[in-house]
Formats: sequence, C-alpha cells, structure tokens
Amino acid sequence: MGYEFRFRCALLATLLLLSAESRVAVGASLSDQAPPIAISGLSGVTFLTTDFAPLRRFYGQGAGLAEVSVGPTRIRFEVGTSQWIEFQKVPEASWARRFLHVTLSATDLDGVANALRARGVPAAWIGSDQQERILQLADPAGNLIWVAKPGIAPGAAALRTAPFSTHLQHMGMAVPSSLAEPTMAFYREKLGFRETVRLNGANGRLALVKFKLPTPSKELIELIFCDPPLNKWAAGAFDHVNFEVGNIDDAYQALHKGAIATRSSHLPTVNGERLWAMDIIDPELTRMEVQATAPTSTPIGTISNVGGESSRPLFDGRTLAGWEGNMGNWRVEDGAIVAGALDRRQPYNEFLATTAEYGDFELRLQYKVEGTGGFVNGGVQFWSQRVPGTFEVSGYQADLGAETDGNLYDESRRSANLAAAPADVRNRALRPGAWNDYRIRAEGAHIEIWLNGVKTVDYTESDRAIPVRGKFALQIHGGANAKVSYRDLEIETLNEPTPVVR
Repeated sequence: MGYEFRFRCALLATLLLLSAESRVAVGASLSDQAPPIAISGLSGVTFLTTDFAPLRRFYGQGAGLAEVSVGPTRIRFEVGTSQWIEFQKVPEASWARRFLHVTLSATDLDGVANALRARGVPAAWIGSDQQERILQLADPAGNLIWVAKPGIAPGAAALRTAPFSTHLQHMGMAVPSSLAEPTMAFYREKLGFRETVRLNGANGRLALVKFKLPTPSKELIELIFCDPPLNKWAAGAFDHVNFEVGNIDDAYQALHKGAIATRSSHLPTVNGERLWAMDIIDPELTRMEVQATAPTSTPIGTISNVGGESSRPLFDGRTLAGWEGNMGNWRVEDGAIVAGALDRRQPYNEFLATTAEYGDFELRLQYKVEGTGGFVNGGVQFWSQRVPGTFEVSGYQADLGAETDGNLYDESRRSANLAAAPADVRNRALRPGAWNDYRIRAEGAHIEIWLNGVKTVDYTESDRAIPVRGKFALQIHGGANAKVSYRDLEIETLNEPTPVVR
C-alpha cells in the first residue's frame, strides 16, 4: 500500500468515518466548568525528526513559511507574527509518535503556576531565566504542554514568499479511549477550557472533542480518541496541526504551486463540521490540516476545476492492470511496482509500459532506487514507444539513480541528456536510497521536471517532428544488482480527458 493510503486507513479506522450528522455542539453551561487558567494563546507545536532537509522543502519552499534558527538540533517555521511549528532532531526514528509538546502562551507565568498548584496540577519549571523559563505539565494521556511568555517572530517581516497561512488554529493530540473521561475532565476542570464541539463515530462512540482556549482568536486543543498501541500512520494522522486560512481556494492554489498539494486526495472537501478543509501529509508522516473556519455547504472558487476530474491513478496499487512487460521481473510489492533484486544482476534494460497512450499530462509519483555493483539506474519514460525486436523503449525519460536524478534523457532515439539537473541542486533535493517525489509535466514542446518539489528541468523541444504523444514506461537499467520501485503514480491529462488505448 502507498503511504497516503495507509495514512488515510489509519485515520478513518479510528475516527470511524465522521459525518456532519455526528457533530454535537457543547455549550458553556457545564456544572463542572472551572474558571480558565490565564492562557493568552497557542504559540506552537514541536515534533521529532531525523532529517531537516525534507521539512525545509515542505514547510519552507513549499508552504512559504519563514525559517528561524533556534539551535543546532531544532528548526522552526514561523506562522504569522507569534506562532510556529518546530522540529527537534534526534539520531534515530525509534518512536511511533513524532509529537513532542504543544506550547501555549501566558503573560503571567507565576500566576499560571499558582493557579495550577491550587488545582492540584503538577507542573515543573524548565530554565531559570525569568524571561526565558517555561512551565511544563502533562494531561492524563501523557501529552506534554509547555507554557511560555508570548514571543514575536523575528523573521516574519522578511518572508520572500507569501505563506499560505498566518494562523495556527488548533493542535490535535491522540488520547487512548480508556483515558477519554479523565483527559476531558483535566482540560475542563483543571485548565478551565470550554468544550465546544464533540464528534461521534458511525458506531456512536465518542471520537473527537475540541476545547477552546480563553483567547479572542478562537484557538483550540483537539483530542482524538483511539485504541492503542499507535503505529506511525495512526500517530501521524491524530497528532496533527491545523492551519487556518481565509479562503480555501487561495490556500490550495498556493500549496499546489509550491508542489505540496499535488494529488487528487489533496483537493479540499467539506468536513464533518461543515468546514472546507484539506489534509496533506508532511515528510515525517504528520497530518497538516488546512481549514477555512467559516461554515459552508456549497462549493466555492475553482476547487472543482483544479487538478480536476481528469486526475486519476495510473497504477491501482494492487495489480499491473493496464501495463505490459516481463511479468517475471515486474511485480507489485507493498503497493509499489517493483523490478530487479539486490541478490542478482539485472541482465539488460527492461521496461514496463502502459497499454494506453497519452498526450499532454502532468504525472506525479514516488520512486526508490537500491543496488550495488554497477550502474544502478531507472527511469520514467513518456511519449514513448517500444522498439520492435529489442528490449528497448524510445522516447523521453525522466532519469533516476546513478547521479542522474532530475535529468531529462532521450532514450534510444538521440541517446543523450537533453537537460541535466545541476549537481548541487540534485544533491540538496535527493533522498538517496529512500522514496523520492517526482513530478513531470509535458505540454506541447514544454517539459518540466521536479525532484522532491525542486524544479530540475525546464526544457523546450526545438524539433517539432518529435511526437508529443505516446506511452509511459518504467525502467530498470541492466548491469547491476539493482531494485527499482515506483508507487503512487497519478496522472492529470491536460487538454484531453481520455487516453487512446491501442
């Protein structure tokens, strides 16, 4: 299964297909509602990571959030003028949950500490500097909460790209169902946060509760109830961060341009609270929820036309239906199309080709290249045809592996690089031995390639006699102990909704 499929299965399995009818509004008239602790806002959220580079491409280059250095083991991306999402680097990914802590702000930390003590809530100070110290506590589910003085984002005015959002609206955290009652009581009775929304699942079980912070900006803490233990897919779905936007259409367009919202599953939909929202998975498998908080029941903007109905899977994730080639080598493993093996030498180039032909398109996929002992390489052919009597395919190729990632090659026709990614650009963008994102757009004579969101090719074909129609094909190069894998292939046909099948 592809990572997005597993992510959504994990989310839906525990939230139990929330619907608009399951929404229950909760007023402030609860008899056990305590006065609120003097919290002034939601400052940020911190997650664990092992690698800063993909996060910089996602939140920085893609989402347009400014990065501020906060030390050698942490990076922070600013949201507006006083909020942030932060990542703490650790050597190994030995955890299921990447969520570390949420940070709330308060102007009077001593007053908060005294109020917590009076209500029997254990809290500890981190640091001794009166201006920098932090108050740490935990809810009954073990979710860490930091309380610190409000901060001002020093680099927000220096943004080079307009961010898609300037406000963190809420932080969602996983809570075992067995601890639902004491955890809700903690936020209601100990912190004094007002419960505003409940969502029940299709089976009637409580699935989600939202608590409003005592701030004018309507920020929330969201609890999602689950049955442990959590795997990484479920943890990434539940422990999420919500970005508020004024117009979901504008936000989608910005994230689409930043090569973040690139799949049909990223298109906004109206959720169980009648709000326009979209879910996108970041490189650490954490859900980034984008939401317009004005209730709606009708389509808006150009959402239904962007990435539109012509966007569809090119591979069903289970079978090689619609593809042809040496099925003794090409196969499906764990939701990916795979060829070759690490314990044997691939004797010659092999290609798995589509049975359909396509014209102008945009193709998005992930690939991984592994191997030793030779030219460990693959490629994604387009506007191509098989060469009769040979193992070869002739046409354009988005190259990959063996220091060719991001290149545009002409396979078995001119047998030459048409455009090469600069080495420094490739080295910054590439994830060697791991899954890499490829985006290929070909329209008329214009061909563009993006590697992990970084554009590596912008090429215009000068030979007008070369066909701008043909098959897709996946390559494994001969001559090495190699294994290539391709997954999450999704195509958007441009100017032509239906491919030609021969």
